[in-house]
Amino acid sequence: MEEYEVIRIPVSDGTEKEFAIMDTFTVEEKHYMAVSLIEEDEIQEGVYLYRYRDAEDGDIVVEQITEPAEYKRVSRAYEAR
Repeated sequence: MEEYEVIRIPVSDGTEKEFAIMDTFTVEEKHYMAVSLIEEDEIQEGVYLYRYRDAEDGDIVVEQITEPAEYKRVSRAYEAR
């Protein structure tokens, strides 16, 4: 299995889940990541897209993409990669 960076992201039920970062890319000067859920030490099929930015403490802040138009642009850019 390939090695991927793992990140914990809060999900809708209030818990955090582990995701493998499959790719990072930029669209219109904003940074995005494509991640896949990890369950029982296995990377699951399917990709989720999130926006991220650098925090002042050197960490990163992961944000959901809530605008449908932005999500459409980002998903098209990811699919074209």
